[in-house]
This record gives sequence, C-alpha cells and structure tokens, in this order.
Amino acid sequence: MKLIKALNNNVALVRDRKGQEAVVMGRGVAFGCKPGDPVREALVEKHFVLNGDNGKKDFDSLLKRITVDDIELASGIVREGEEQLGYRCNDSILLTLSDHLGMLLERMKEGIHFGTPLEWDIKLIYPKEYEFARKVVADLSKKTGYEIPEQEAAFIVLHFINANSSGSGMEETMMYTKIIQNILNISKLHYGREFQEDNFDVSRFVTHVRYFVKRQMSGERLEIDESIAAVIAQKCPEDYKCARKISRFLHQTYGWEVSEGEELYLTLHLNRMNN
Repeated sequence: MKLIKALNNNVALVRDRKGQEAVVMGRGVAFGCKPGDPVREALVEKHFVLNGDNGKKDFDSLLKRITVDDIELASGIVREGEEQLGYRCNDSILLTLSDHLGMLLERMKEGIHFGTPLEWDIKLIYPKEYEFARKVVADLSKKTGYEIPEQEAAFIVLHFINANSSGSGMEETMMYTKIIQNILNISKLHYGREFQEDNFDVSRFVTHVRYFVKRQMSGERLEIDESIAAVIAQKCPEDYKCARKISRFLHQTYGWEVSEGEELYLTLHLNRMNN
C-alpha cells in the first residue's frame, strides 16, 4: 500500500495491494509519509475503496464540498459507533456521513434546523443507536460551539443502520423504517392509545417487529400448527384482529404473504404489550 496523497496525518489517499485507489484512515497513518512511500498498514483502521472512475469522481466532488476535518470527524464517529454498537459498518458510511456532517455544520452556521417525521419512530425502533447518536450530537455541539438540536440524532442513526445492513442503500433503510412505523401506527389506531417508548413490553414488541420485517424482506417464513394458531386467536381476539390488520396492510401495500406463524407471534407480542 503506497501513499498517493496525505490529506492529513490521519487520512490518506493510497494505492492498495490490489492496485485500487482507496482512502485509508487511522491515527498517524500518513504521519511523515511522502507520495510513493509505503503506508504503515498496521495503523489503518478504515479502508474505503474508490470503485472505478465514479468512485474517484465522488471523492473528488466530496472534497470540494467538505473539509478533511469533516472526514476525520466522521471517521471518529464511525470508530466509536462500531465499538459501542457492535457494528461492522460498510465503507460507504465514510463518504455519506462526512457529507452529512459537512452539510449539518453549514446549516448550523446559517441557523437552519429541521427534523424528520420518522424521529419518534427511529427513537423507538433503534433505542440503542439513538442513544449513541444523541451523545454524538452533544459531543459535536461541544467541539464546534454550535447548538446542534437533538433531532439531528435521528439522521445519524439512519446512516449507521444503512451502513450496518446488507441492503441496497439509504432508500431501502428508509423504506424498512417506514414499514415498521406503519405497523406501529396500525397498532396504535387499533387500540386507541399511544405507546410508552420506555415500556419493556413495547420495546420487546418493536424488537419483534424489526426481525419480522427482516424475515419478510428476505422471504423467510415462520410456520406453526394451525390448531395452535386457532387457540391463540380465540384467547386473544382483539390482538389477533390487530395482527390480521397488519397482515392485510402488508399484503395490499407490499404484496407480502404473511404466514399464520407470523400472525401468531404478532398476536402474542401485541397481547403482552397491551397487558
């Protein structure tokens, strides 16, 4: 791995062992290096390959919009997020989060603030990630001197969820979150009440819904004995009605065929949540 250009002591443009142009990050990774010098690979913590001409253009374009400090800031957040959340983020988060932070700081300079309609749902669906992102926002406020609103945490969560998934990008992550939001809304309307985000059974239901949506999106099915499903439906009629509403919505909106096994588990979690 040889240095093409040192962006600063911790971020460098290199040519890796496969002959690909890449951005590497790590404490002191480019310190004292000149173009053509070998890079100390033991210091590399993050390795982002610039795939083809488009990847190089994206990176060059990014450097025109943001500073190297933004990239280093993003690198530190990614490193900390991987440690605290147990994530292994794909390399795309370096560019997307750097770009987001650059635009965020520009907005803060101009006093422009905005949130996302998914904020409450993101907080409920990804509590661990949201708590981490909330601390990131607080740290950014201290480092930059800007009063960054907590609502910005929701956007940081989406970057991490997207980078930790095997999906096709932010659009799929947003769709996944929106589906979960719709399931929660159907449940709230059915029972005629709001859910408390710090309630254990609500959190357990949301966790179940997350894995339920993952199974549906990957085509997995849970099967169960029909007689057991009939007993559960009889014992928990209101909860079963809600599960059936969710099932019909998913079929009509996304063409999903929700198995009786999935309806049963939804019914059980709905029942726990409401008792």
